[in-house]
Amino acid sequence: MKKEMDRVALLIFTESSNREDAFQSRVGPMEEELTVLKQIVSASFDLFVPSHRYIRNKRDLRSAVVEVKQQIDICGCILYVGTFVNASDIAMAASLLNMPCALLGNHNRNTVSIIGFLAAAGALQQVGLPYKRLDGDIRDEATRREMLVFFSAAKAKNRLRGETFGMIGGRSLGISTGSADAAQWLKLFGVDIEHIDQMEIVERAKLIDSSRISKYKDWVFENYGKVNYQKGRFMEEHLEKMICSYLAVKDIVHDYTLDFVGIKCQPDLSNGYVQQCFTVQLLNDPYDAEGEKEPVVCSCEADADGALTMQILKHLSGKPTTLQDVFCFENQRTLVLANCGAGASYYACYSHNMRDNLQKVYLQPHGFGAAGGASVQFNYAPGTNTLARLTRSNLEYRMLITRGKVLERTREDISKYSWYRPTSVMELEVDNQVIKNRLSSNHLLCVEGDYVEELVSYCELNNIGYDLLVK
Repeated sequence: MKKEMDRVALLIFTESSNREDAFQSRVGPMEEELTVLKQIVSASFDLFVPSHRYIRNKRDLRSAVVEVKQQIDICGCILYVGTFVNASDIAMAASLLNMPCALLGNHNRNTVSIIGFLAAAGALQQVGLPYKRLDGDIRDEATRREMLVFFSAAKAKNRLRGETFGMIGGRSLGISTGSADAAQWLKLFGVDIEHIDQMEIVERAKLIDSSRISKYKDWVFENYGKVNYQKGRFMEEHLEKMICSYLAVKDIVHDYTLDFVGIKCQPDLSNGYVQQCFTVQLLNDPYDAEGEKEPVVCSCEADADGALTMQILKHLSGKPTTLQDVFCFENQRTLVLANCGAGASYYACYSHNMRDNLQKVYLQPHGFGAAGGASVQFNYAPGTNTLARLTRSNLEYRMLITRGKVLERTREDISKYSWYRPTSVMELEVDNQVIKNRLSSNHLLCVEGDYVEELVSYCELNNIGYDLLVK
């Protein structure tokens, strides 16, 4: 996946226009600081500066805000305190912009920025306007990291708003935490929910052109590590239905303009048509038989809050995400995660080369479901993963956030847990008892890498409580 640069606005506040002498004495040192700031920020963001370069009065302020709001895809704004400023102007700007804002000054004593910075922070805080206070020197790595984390979270918030989740089927197997309130989602996250019947998969699958089916069959046998047919449970006819299911859902995503989806599967399709594990895997992966593609987050068992968590992780990281079941606890710190049969194959190797990942993937006869079909079985590759889960307590959202290290395990090692599930054995930073006490779902959502700080920042931006389970 190509990670796009976030688009950030920079509003530069200086001495009021009725304090010209003070402005003239401080503008030189401020310009030096501003040059450094722009260089550093432009290395990570697509920077937009309004044509009214300095904001020194209300006219400047209104003009700058209008320009910013006319731009497309600005995820947030830096409110830069260049010198002493009129603090009320900064509070007004934050109110009018109505987007994530970071307050930043400089540490040059000749600008007296620190005085203006603290005055502005007070003005924002006393009226309850949300903002991020960046009180370090932009030259310091810690401050730059803090800024990057904040705007990564702002980007995720911005991109999520206006998206649509396709819930294909309804609640699966009585898993209450998989359902969601459409009105609540629209209010809190700006996300719509489109309900689609699973019959659309079955009916659309009948219309898939035979040439597409053949192309995918050839691709599967050329790239997957093993296709383990078993009479009655997983045969060529099942593979064809799996391929048709995937292509049907791919077309549904396009036709309904969906951004992420969940598929009920059990027990309707798993008993009456074919298991949907192959569909879930390929949607979440950055490739299929037709080439590279944008991963489409897909949760099995139509886990809506799970899919929403995955979509947040995707927007924060720019990487494929995956869903796992809490299967068992190996010891005090080691958790075994093993979904029923679906996971993004990217996690088999974390490679941008499709074949590297797929060679480690076996299509195994599924362990359940009268209709037959295959699970997508592999071991998750060693490495750091971030785990998260949105749940509701008394109908209010809260996020569990933790981090773990996937341990090296052979296929034989994990066979004692399952011979058909994609599986990871993960060493956590907290005791398993803490997870059992705090996690209110059977599903955890996963992304490769460390995005704990970004998740915390995202929760704070959205006024979501969180449980941070790390050292």
